[in-house]
Amino acid sequence: MIALVDCNNFYVSCERVFHPRLNHKPVIVLSNNDGCAIARSNEAKSLGIGMGTPYYKIRELCRKNEVKVYSSNYELYGDMSRRVVSVLGRFTNQVEVYSIDESFLGIDEQNDLLDISQKMRTAVLKWTGIPVSVGLGPTKTLAKLANKLAKKKHSGCLIVRQNDYEIISSVEIEKVWGVGRRLASKLRLIGVSNALDLANAPSEEIRKIGGVVLERTQKELQGWQCLSIDQCPQPKKNVCCSRSFGQPVKSLGQIEEAISNHVFRGVQKIRKEKSAACGLQAFIKTNPFKINTPQYSNSRVIGFDVPTDEPMQLISTAKRMVRSIYCEGYEYHKAGIMLLNLQPKAERQGLLFCENAQSKKRMKFVEAIEDIRNSYGSGSAFLAAQGIERKWEMKRNHRSPRYTTNWQEIPSIGS
Repeated sequence: MIALVDCNNFYVSCERVFHPRLNHKPVIVLSNNDGCAIARSNEAKSLGIGMGTPYYKIRELCRKNEVKVYSSNYELYGDMSRRVVSVLGRFTNQVEVYSIDESFLGIDEQNDLLDISQKMRTAVLKWTGIPVSVGLGPTKTLAKLANKLAKKKHSGCLIVRQNDYEIISSVEIEKVWGVGRRLASKLRLIGVSNALDLANAPSEEIRKIGGVVLERTQKELQGWQCLSIDQCPQPKKNVCCSRSFGQPVKSLGQIEEAISNHVFRGVQKIRKEKSAACGLQAFIKTNPFKINTPQYSNSRVIGFDVPTDEPMQLISTAKRMVRSIYCEGYEYHKAGIMLLNLQPKAERQGLLFCENAQSKKRMKFVEAIEDIRNSYGSGSAFLAAQGIERKWEMKRNHRSPRYTTNWQEIPSIGS
């Protein structure tokens, strides 16, 4: 049996852990640069605040209804997510982290499924403060469907099997995992309006409309397990790190700082997977939505003779690339990098006459930085190229403290 554990209103729930007074009050969390609402408490949803609504459109509504507004605190949310997964690992060794707030679990059917689900919910809430819902089914698609229904009722837990026709038919076709609005509109033309209709439709018709992916979804609704628990995800082929600036940037120096930060973050990701990059892409662009301002975008790609995960080498290369594509007189909106064609570090081959002594010395330095950051937080050590003031950083005017990852921001207890 497969279980999907989903954290309820995850970003909002993380904020409430450290601000219990916000329970049962409207709360929203904003996207990068405080652009739009990407997480809403149930109370905020009841006020009519929709997912993705631009903040400037609801600012007055929030003020009138005393809605608490937070900027995205990714450091906090990532750490809380890891804590939730750690708790779930106490119940089974089959855990697939699907997203920051969702995990698939393999559960032995010899267990009392509802009992173990309630125990998981209780343990996660007790040890992390995060409320979760649990949906169970013989396939991932049915578990996902069960979870969606469990959030609204059924005490946060629900089992859905392929022969639970009444339950399956209650799910509109747009709400089925992997079926979006575009596919749903095509399916409705052939009389498929809910999940049960999809399960019972001729497979030839389904394949014509959505290919093998939609046919796989149909098989899963019928109880055939097409997607197994993936405990060891395949290493990524490419890693992209980019972010919009908090305000328009004209300075080459600030763009170089931003690019250096993106490279450093990208290197952290590939080092965790023990990978190295065969190439690097850097890009800069103005804001395409500001149609009254001059527009410019450009990128450059470079390959390496030997795959690398050295941040100093990659930062130096990225800065040279940015200098070659930068043009004065533009207000830049975004910059980013992509580490290309990643390969396992253990399999890379060096050049015959390549000098490795300096490389080994640099990597010892990098490992020392990583040790410091792991012990004292991500802001405790960084490369000078990443800058100090970082005026280009995205706006997070409403960010809460990084309570669990920064020593300077840990919660204080007073009388």
